[in-house]
Amino acid sequence: MTGDWKQFEGQVFHDKFPLQRLLGSTSHSAVFLTQSPPPQPKTIAIKFISSSRNADSQTSLLHRAAKLRHPNLLRLLPGGRCRLAGVDFVFGVMEYVDQDLGQVLPNRPLSKREAHEMLGPLLDALSHIHSKGFAHSHIKPSNIMAIGDQLKLSSDTAVPLGETRPAYRPLDAYDAPEAGSAPVAPSSDVWSLGVTLVEILTQQTPVSYRDRQTDPTVPPTIPQPFFDIARHSLLRDPGLRWTTAQIADCLKALPSKLRHVPQRPSPMKRK
Repeated sequence: MTGDWKQFEGQVFHDKFPLQRLLGSTSHSAVFLTQSPPPQPKTIAIKFISSSRNADSQTSLLHRAAKLRHPNLLRLLPGGRCRLAGVDFVFGVMEYVDQDLGQVLPNRPLSKREAHEMLGPLLDALSHIHSKGFAHSHIKPSNIMAIGDQLKLSSDTAVPLGETRPAYRPLDAYDAPEAGSAPVAPSSDVWSLGVTLVEILTQQTPVSYRDRQTDPTVPPTIPQPFFDIARHSLLRDPGLRWTTAQIADCLKALPSKLRHVPQRPSPMKRK
């Protein structure tokens, strides 16, 4: 119902969440600007995810993902099941973000310094997710966000390691070649991270490699250490991909004059 989401603007969901403005939508989900109920109303976002099948499983996933806590993870409060315009959904409430990386890339790529500033917090968040027994399962630019000067990774797509990815979301170019046929794993997140890294530095739209038998060619114009990070992340064999710890070690090879960036605004906030 991608084209119908605008019809809900102005309505009040569950008698307490005014759907003020549609922030974005896909074929299976939508996010609205809303406010938390009184006495302390706060600007937040509410996300609806299609649940035509396995609604109980999706609700359980949101509740488990909501237990993840990290400074670089978007805070998620699980809601439950609901029905809009005769269609079944699950919903969750989350922090409102100022901007996501997907809104920046149509205008410009990130600089080498900005890529470093993004990767550090992103790796911290990913390492935390993996240590808690989850995979993020859908790293892409629009799921990397800014709240003030802080970078945050979405958390609503987290799936316990060893489980299969939810069927409601179609596979896309950010998914690893094994996605859809193998349980989620940290190595799948590393592939998605590699795709995202190439995109933010080149503005090149990613191409799916699920049906190809060769490893992607990393553009030689990508500077070090990002070239090596991308090259070792985008390997079809999951067992050969670098871990987040190895990526973090490689990132330290960046000259100290680029690593030390005190109190700078997030890369998404710069013009």
